[in-house]
Amino acid sequence: MEFSPEFVQDTHSLLRKRFATHHASYRDLAARAVVDQTIFKLISTVIHGAPAHPSDAPPYPSDAPASALKVDDDPICIIGAGAAGLYAAMILQDLGLKYEILEASDRIGGRILTHRFNDEDVGYDAPRNTPERYDYYDIGAMRYPDIPFMKRVFDLFDRINIRDLLIPYTFHHPNNLLYYNLQPPATSQIAAARVDYFRVSELRGGTVPDPYAKEQPDHWLGLIFDPFRRLFEGMNDPDPIKRGLVFQKAWAELSKQDHFSTRGYMLAGKESKPEDAPEPYPESVVHWLETMDSATGLYDQAFVESVMDSLDFDWPFPKGNSCLPSELCPSDDSNDNVVEQRWYCIDGGSDHIVREMEGQLHTKPILNRPVVKIERVDDSHMQVTYLDDNGNEHHRNYPHVISTVPLGCLQTIDTDNAGLLYGQREAIRSLQYDASTKIGIKFEKRWWQDPTVMGEGRTIQGGQSSADIPIRVCVYPSYGLDCPSAPGVLLASYTWAQDARRFGSLAQGQNTAADKDLLKITLNNLEKLHRIPQSKFGKVVDHKTHAWYNDRYSRGAFALFGPGQFGPANDKTSLFASIKAPAADGRFHIAGEATSVHHAWVLGALNSAWRAVYNVLLKQRPDKIPLLIKNWGIPDEESEKGLLQLNALARNHVL
Repeated sequence: MEFSPEFVQDTHSLLRKRFATHHASYRDLAARAVVDQTIFKLISTVIHGAPAHPSDAPPYPSDAPASALKVDDDPICIIGAGAAGLYAAMILQDLGLKYEILEASDRIGGRILTHRFNDEDVGYDAPRNTPERYDYYDIGAMRYPDIPFMKRVFDLFDRINIRDLLIPYTFHHPNNLLYYNLQPPATSQIAAARVDYFRVSELRGGTVPDPYAKEQPDHWLGLIFDPFRRLFEGMNDPDPIKRGLVFQKAWAELSKQDHFSTRGYMLAGKESKPEDAPEPYPESVVHWLETMDSATGLYDQAFVESVMDSLDFDWPFPKGNSCLPSELCPSDDSNDNVVEQRWYCIDGGSDHIVREMEGQLHTKPILNRPVVKIERVDDSHMQVTYLDDNGNEHHRNYPHVISTVPLGCLQTIDTDNAGLLYGQREAIRSLQYDASTKIGIKFEKRWWQDPTVMGEGRTIQGGQSSADIPIRVCVYPSYGLDCPSAPGVLLASYTWAQDARRFGSLAQGQNTAADKDLLKITLNNLEKLHRIPQSKFGKVVDHKTHAWYNDRYSRGAFALFGPGQFGPANDKTSLFASIKAPAADGRFHIAGEATSVHHAWVLGALNSAWRAVYNVLLKQRPDKIPLLIKNWGIPDEESEKGLLQLNALARNHVL
């Protein structure tokens, strides 16, 4: 793989400023590498009249400063009032620019959604450690890792004054259960202490070859990912030049695998793989690993996604690099060099994030205004067509449009005349989203915390149990643990991929026949997982199912790219790079977590909103860019030079 000299220099700078303190992630560097590779290979195809190198192009000189005087009077249109849309509005407001947010649904928040079984306002405003406050579960985003590259998210928590609502999120409790292959439910400690506890080996009637079944799944997964971890190990070198060279070599090796799914990589021969890669796994082993480690069909995602997840979350970080103040971080004396990753949730529900974001906006989102058409009407305006409460069409011109809606929703908006490039239309249609379904059940009490139900020493406070039955993952609340009589709300099932699509097909509305079937299946599964008769659960007070692929305003849970969608080595095109560039000569901007490298995380939404605002300023108010950077920084996955180059290539219609 060939990198431009500018990328090499910028990478060294980024590593010197950020990775030395672990503020940047491998994903951030990978995002910049993909964009740079696309730019570097497209330079030679820029149409006649373009600069010899895109970075030589001044940003839209014809628009500044004459039209700069108009933009303050004409609001910038933001489509969607989720995290990305609200964050873009916060930035624009801070910069003194007007905006208007059009939201299709009757609420703000997008995929940050909290369901309260009691009255919405009563639950939201209830004091801490009172039962009314904890009568909820988070249908959308629910946990926030305290790792350095998530700093922008924790900075947002400070800006909206909810830092004091952060409480520890428990990922694992010693009494969490595993239930596979009809074997008795067991804790991870018990299952690991016995060879082939779940009887998956050929010797015990399964299909997994005996030598594989003698080891835990983590062992075989480690053999897959460790060669790439070793390639990136030199990133801890104190010399930023050496770190940059290590990254270039490691990414070049990893990007060779971008045509593979995780399943395909595990099954394929050793050609083009690192020398220390294991021999291909038997198909039965791959199915076993996917069942124990992931969700049914999730190994069809891009192998590069799996490796980057492993690099981001499986490695410890040096002490002193938490996003939280030291007084909020428990001391850890077990190791002088590293600190254990810590996770947090929002006491009272994640919708505190978006409600407080909205509370800071002078111009509130306009709800129930679905956009049906976006088109470029002249050199300085985009026209947006939206519907009112009665279904009547309204048209309004804006100098810029920022779309923050999921790509599945954007795909059904008429953008034929919006100036989208070919690669952008392909990206909107093709970039893959995963499915997710959550089933929340409210019981009379938290029976999983009751020793008279669970047995002495077997109660569960937080964490999650997993199984190969339809519910797959059961998540116990990490909130309300100090509240006497906290409501018995349980995230009874959390599924992804095919598991989520199958369960989601039964999410046909509260109290329908399909919904009753779904509740019955879920309760039966809970009984099997916990080996407790349903009668001991107590009364089911209420329940709520949400399937994100069935959601009218989402049509998918989060982006999760398939093979080749980042951009394989030596390929001059990249759907990912295309979707990050502006359209319509810099007046139409596509944001949302799918356009960031941080898929499925609030961070991705925030980073994408920042990029969209930057591109607005680049076109219309370049004088505001220094203030943007001063007040809001630069996301680690972006560089000003890269954004300038993408803008120039987009202007010349070569993305």
